[in-house]
Amino acid sequence: MKKRPHLYGILGISAVVLLAFAAGYMLKDGPADTEPQQVTKKQLDEHKEHGLEASTTEDGEIVWTCSMHPQIQMKEPGKCPICFMDLIPLKKKGNEGRTSLRQIKLSPEAVNLAEISIAKVQRLDLSAQPNMVGKIEYDETRVKAITAWAGGRVERLFVDYTGDTVKKGQPMVQLFSPELMTAQAELIQAIKAQRTLRNSSLDLIRKSADRTVEASREKLRLLGLGRAQIAAIERKAKPQERITIVAPQSGVVIKKNVNAGQYVKTGMDMYTIADLRRLWVFLEAYETDLQFIKKGQRLSFQTDAFPGQVYSGKVVFIDPLVNEKTRTIKVRLEVDNADLSLKPGMLVRATAGKTAQKSTVSADAPLVIPASAPLITGKRAVVYVADPKNRGSYTGREIVLGARSGSYYVVKNGLKEGEFVVTKGNFKIDSAIQIIARPSMMTGESPQLSAGKDELPPLFRSQLALLDGAFERLSQAVKSKDLSKTHLAFASFHKALRLVDASGLKKDSKLVWDEYFMLLANDAMIGAEVPTVERLDELFTEMTAHYTRLRNEFKQVEKSATMQVPEQFRKQLTVLYGKYEAFATALAQDDTDAAKKASSQLHVLLTSIDAASLSPAARQVWAASAANMQKGLELMNSGGLVAFRAGLEPLSAGLAAAIHSFGADFDAPVYEVFCPMAFDFKGAIWLQKSTEIHNPYFGQAMQTCGEVQKQLH
Repeated sequence: MKKRPHLYGILGISAVVLLAFAAGYMLKDGPADTEPQQVTKKQLDEHKEHGLEASTTEDGEIVWTCSMHPQIQMKEPGKCPICFMDLIPLKKKGNEGRTSLRQIKLSPEAVNLAEISIAKVQRLDLSAQPNMVGKIEYDETRVKAITAWAGGRVERLFVDYTGDTVKKGQPMVQLFSPELMTAQAELIQAIKAQRTLRNSSLDLIRKSADRTVEASREKLRLLGLGRAQIAAIERKAKPQERITIVAPQSGVVIKKNVNAGQYVKTGMDMYTIADLRRLWVFLEAYETDLQFIKKGQRLSFQTDAFPGQVYSGKVVFIDPLVNEKTRTIKVRLEVDNADLSLKPGMLVRATAGKTAQKSTVSADAPLVIPASAPLITGKRAVVYVADPKNRGSYTGREIVLGARSGSYYVVKNGLKEGEFVVTKGNFKIDSAIQIIARPSMMTGESPQLSAGKDELPPLFRSQLALLDGAFERLSQAVKSKDLSKTHLAFASFHKALRLVDASGLKKDSKLVWDEYFMLLANDAMIGAEVPTVERLDELFTEMTAHYTRLRNEFKQVEKSATMQVPEQFRKQLTVLYGKYEAFATALAQDDTDAAKKASSQLHVLLTSIDAASLSPAARQVWAASAANMQKGLELMNSGGLVAFRAGLEPLSAGLAAAIHSFGADFDAPVYEVFCPMAFDFKGAIWLQKSTEIHNPYFGQAMQTCGEVQKQLH
């Protein structure tokens, strides 16, 4: 019975909880699975009071987002699926004035609060890097040891201290050796036997005596005696009790290991002599400095002993291993020291060249930015480019970095000389970019706009179709796993990408194109230098994703359909275009004689092209193109500029169809240009390699009439 009060208490609390839950449920707008209510003007006004502005889609629907996860964008209010916070209307500003999807405009107060600093992108001669320290050592190839080749007792030292200078052949030590005495006696005895047996009638005995003498001489040579010493023994015909050992080279005695009266064993080092006329310098280079050091390169260095005196040496060896404790690599220089001013053991300071000065920077010096400018995450590097004319305007840009040198990074792609990059406050700018759900360091590419509804210019469509062909050829090269072939294919794609003229794109389409152009240009730049097949596969997977997204954005463009034809046929087509170009140029200059000559050459070339090697489908296409060109040439038979210009239109149409279908080996792009006023405003096309208009239909009268319609190659 004592437990009942507790039971009643528990029941009471439970009842209160149930009542509260029921009351809350009754007060709600409805159960959780009911349709969401329409957003009222009052709700939007309440959000505006908090500094938020509702963004609507093209259909007039409000876009709702999460303040903590801006990538969440919904058409209806509700909860964030990640953190379950209430969604808020997304504040979006118009795209007028924006030059990039990664652009942000900060208020003056925000700029000051972020403490933003900028630096100019410039070219610097980094040959002065790296700065290294090192030490002078003996040249090991010029260090010789005087070794006891036979055991014995040291009778006399001719050089009795370390540091003495000796010359080659100079006496060093006098040695008494029973082994040498025996070997000398053997030689003297062999010579006597040789003389005795010289007149022997048996050739075998004479040769045996000669071989014994040679063997005795060789034994003495192997015991360390020189040829002159052996000759002296033979001349005296008496063993020498003491043998003098001489210096094998000129130099300085750096070690003396014997004293007078000391017994030495065979193989013992008695002296070590070093030739100081050539030395080695060992430098300690950091890993980041290795790209500036090559074998055969000359490096300059100085010593404290001779301030201002600059020495130089050639790099002859770079250690293949890294010292894991110091994180450095040994670099060995070979230095001439004829004046013997440099001493082993001296410390040196070395550089890879002359000190760089801005006023003397060459045009081919690398483009560099401060090391604090790029935000590096994984394989990407993002910088924020400041607009010096519009304070507070910053644009994110992915770039390709080269090696780091000291406090600078080399820029391989993505920046231009004279631009300004943020060096301090870039993390804060990136955070602000992330909050508004634009591409940033962490989110990568995520265009919020679509390019699908804008009408694309004809020239852009044709160039993008050619880019498809370049990407297809790149795909085939990657599949071959041939790095050399792949590097060329990446470079070719990069060239085709840069030739695309996007100036005619409108608003959002231009922003989307610029985003993917940046990503693909970086991919191509890295791919042209990719070192391994493994990295190639990884890179091309990323590039394929970028290119697929690009093509999904620009769906109006038809895929390029160049037919496969023999290389010889393509070369013939290239030669034909060369004569066509001369013909069109003559008409643009109103040169009747040159046009007549070129038209005759065109007729000969066209009839000489052999299409027998083409496939049936390709022959059919060529027949139609050739017929059109032949029609144009026939119209020119009467001669004169009027006839030539009348025939130019079908000639151009046929040649354009052939180039589009088969391609050609041109050294520059070929454009199709349209003149709307030709032939009483019916219009006509012609082909040329330049985007600068040279109208062949009106010549000097209307030289610049026309517009570039498409790129054929």
